[in-house]
Amino acid sequence: MHYDMKRIGKIIQVSRITKGITQASLADSVEVSLRSIIAIENGKRNPTFETLFKLIHVLSIPADLIFRPDATPATPEQEQFIREFLDAGDSGQRLSIAASRAIWCELRGTK
Repeated sequence: MHYDMKRIGKIIQVSRITKGITQASLADSVEVSLRSIIAIENGKRNPTFETLFKLIHVLSIPADLIFRPDATPATPEQEQFIREFLDAGDSGQRLSIAASRAIWCELRGTK
C-alpha cells in the first residue's frame, strides 16, 4: 500500500507541475490544507475519496491512471498530450493529426 501512495502522489505532483499550479493553489481548489497536499504528493498520506475525486477533476488526471495503473502504460507526458489534444477542439485536432502524419511520413521517408 505504501507503494501505491507514492505512485498516486507522484501522479498528482507531476500533473500539478505540468499545469503550473502551486501546491497552495491546489490545496485551495480542493479545499484541503497545504500540509495535506504536501503529504499526499510525498506519499505519506492517502487522500480521502472525496479529495482524490477533486484532485482528479482539478488536474484533469485520467481516472484510469489512478484506479487501473496496469491498464494505463502511458507516461504523464503522454497523458498531458492527450488532454491537450482533447481540449483543442475539432479544428485543432484535425490540424494536429495532419501535422503528426506529415512528421511521421518525413521520419519514415514515406508519403
